[in-house]
Amino acid sequence: METEATTIDRKEFFRLVGVSFGAIVLQQCLSGCNTGASPDPNPTTPTDFSVNVNNGTFTALRNAGGFVRTNGVIIARTQQGGFIAVSQACTHEGTAVNYIVSNNTFLCPNHGSVFSSEGEVQTGPATKPLTRYKTSYDPSTGDIRIYP
Repeated sequence: METEATTIDRKEFFRLVGVSFGAIVLQQCLSGCNTGASPDPNPTTPTDFSVNVNNGTFTALRNAGGFVRTNGVIIARTQQGGFIAVSQACTHEGTAVNYIVSNNTFLCPNHGSVFSSEGEVQTGPATKPLTRYKTSYDPSTGDIRIYP
């Protein structure tokens, strides 16, 4: 069985390459204009839960500077021994923030946004604050309650 080779001339070749290249560029331009809603990194759903510092998952909270992330919230123990809790997702692009005990702030490792212990933006690119939650601690049981 013989197969015939198909050839195209130079003009046709460049026309096909141009159309293909144009389609790729157009696809990239259109994907950059996506208006689809992205998940809100700062949900407004009320949060009310408890963690226990005696539970192996939360033992980092026994020490000043320790922090944990759970239920979309970062809970940190300050140098003074108190607890603070804010939403864990940076409001810029949703990256999980870290607690910096030396200056009592939250830092986004992705683009460097800094938030105060109250969740307020100190350094961008984030422009919206983190949600701040109230905390209460019962030292007799080791329970920390996080609530709106």
